[in-house]
Amino acid sequence: MSVKKRKSIVIDTNVIVSGFLDDSDSYPAKIIDAWFFDRILVAVSQELKQELNKVFKKPYIVEMLQNQKPIKSILGRLFNKSLVIVPESIDNIIFPDETDHFLLELAISAKASVIVTGDKRLLNIKRTKGIQILSPRQFCLKFKIT
Repeated sequence: MSVKKRKSIVIDTNVIVSGFLDDSDSYPAKIIDAWFFDRILVAVSQELKQELNKVFKKPYIVEMLQNQKPIKSILGRLFNKSLVIVPESIDNIIFPDETDHFLLELAISAKASVIVTGDKRLLNIKRTKGIQILSPRQFCLKFKIT
């Protein structure tokens, strides 16, 4: 299925970071590959970019990645392939973690079909406002990301 036929998705920071830290056979890494090779359309916002930049600067993440320069380059390329959204502020929604509220605002504003996350509290919701909440494994299996 081509990107043009598919709605956008939102990927939680924890999945993106895992995609860089895990081995290439992991589900998060497969999602990063699919994003990089335009097999999925990912919606991003300035807030998501800022959160990612903050996480990738944490000393233990830098140490795990050893050389952060390629990561910045890859993130830049991924962002260039993304649907950049300025999310509308939505006050009448309840999300278990207020710090992840921006993900739902982004997904709603982008008219995304899915939020991919590793956060168990979000995964317990399963669906909200017509948006499925899937684990990386569920997403890869459902959309045949290999």
